Amino acid sequence: MDVLQAIRYIIPSWNEVTVETIRNCWNHTGILPDNEYDETDNEDDDQMIDELSRTIQALNLPNVMRVKEFLNIPEEDITYEIFEDDQIIMELIDIFKNSYENTEDLDKINDNDEIVTISTNIALKSLETVNMFLLQQENTEEYIKLIGKIEKFIRKKQVHMMQQTTIDRYFN
Repeated sequence: MDVLQAIRYIIPSWNEVTVETIRNCWNHTGILPDNEYDETDNEDDDQMIDELSRTIQALNLPNVMRVKEFLNIPEEDITYEIFEDDQIIMELIDIFKNSYENTEDLDKINDNDEIVTISTNIALKSLETVNMFLLQQENTEEYIKLIGKIEKFIRKKQVHMMQQTTIDRYFN
């Protein structure tokens, strides 16, 4: 089973989970206090808010935010907005159109931005061409020595690539 297949199993299962099931799981853990709500709790909350308001007013701070306003930030109520499938598709279409606005036909999009992998044989042939160029120039002894070092490096890579690897090397 791969990750995609697992996700495909999880999504329908998660959609069948009810709020009551989640609530029961949290209650079963014993982490949360009992959900029994008393009106005395509401009165205690109001008393605490009034006391906090008086304390903050006593500080004489400029631009003071009210305690209820501070405790009930409207933006916190929005936790996640679920888009309809049509909305998601339309947004993707808009993004796609904007990214290729100068291209009239999608078949004409150039996907040749890939980096071409150069083999060691091609690198050695190119290095031979550079070496021949340097031999035809004056005062290039140092550069010819560097070409020799580069050639040794490429040949080592070539030999290393020919060696059979073990599965342990593949995963490390």
